[in-house]
Amino acid sequence: LREKVSADLKLRAEEKARIDFEERVIDAVVDLAEVEFPPILVEIEIDGLLDEQSRRLQMGGRGLEEYLRSINKTEEELRAELRPIAKKRVIHSLVLEKIVEEEKIEITTSEVDNKVEEIIKGAEDKEKMQQLLALPQVRESIEQSLCSEKTIDKLVQIATDKEEV
Repeated sequence: LREKVSADLKLRAEEKARIDFEERVIDAVVDLAEVEFPPILVEIEIDGLLDEQSRRLQMGGRGLEEYLRSINKTEEELRAELRPIAKKRVIHSLVLEKIVEEEKIEITTSEVDNKVEEIIKGAEDKEKMQQLLALPQVRESIEQSLCSEKTIDKLVQIATDKEEV
């Protein structure tokens, strides 16, 4: 039991270290980039963040309005709090998009198929999961996720190669 707990803790620590390193690499690249974008992109991202939060609240049996009352804030105050987060997400997205373009990073249909198979293997209701993962918008989302992973892996590889020089 101790060995299992120790191995599990070590695995978690390694995963956290990997994620922290990836975030530092992305932040370093973003800091080097000069990004200009229309302010409406931040507003669209804020809308997306609010939609996500609203869906989570509804799953918990609460609405956004009830949540706002409980924290004693208006929607505009919440939007103002979310603005820096949204701006950072927009900048990260634009920088990663540019890296995808510059590095010619592509995701093949077989890579998406492999990820779909991996997800189905871990599902309880494989048939239902297979139907969900066959939807074009879900496959596109998987493709975007794989592209982000591949782009971040490329950035980490570049950063690691430069550290070794």
